[in-house]
Amino acid sequence: MGKDIITERLTREQMAKKYPNQWLGIKNVKYKNDDGITLESADVVDIGKTKEELLAMQIAGTDGIIGWYTTENNLQLGLVGTNTKITTE
Repeated sequence: MGKDIITERLTREQMAKKYPNQWLGIKNVKYKNDDGITLESADVVDIGKTKEELLAMQIAGTDGIIGWYTTENNLQLGLVGTNTKITTE
């Protein structure tokens, strides 16, 4: 079951350090050089959910949340569904 947390903006490195080896629900993703691939920072909005729960949220378009796993060398970031919107700064 996911834990409710106050949204906090973290870099990819901060996410990996604060929440090692965990799936996070993130939104408002900023990509390095706006390349659409390399995550630079995002708002962490949910912790403690499984990848299946986060995928279901992505498919449903729940608040634009996407799932990301925090292992430094395993960038698993993906968008699913047509209701997902990423905002870059």
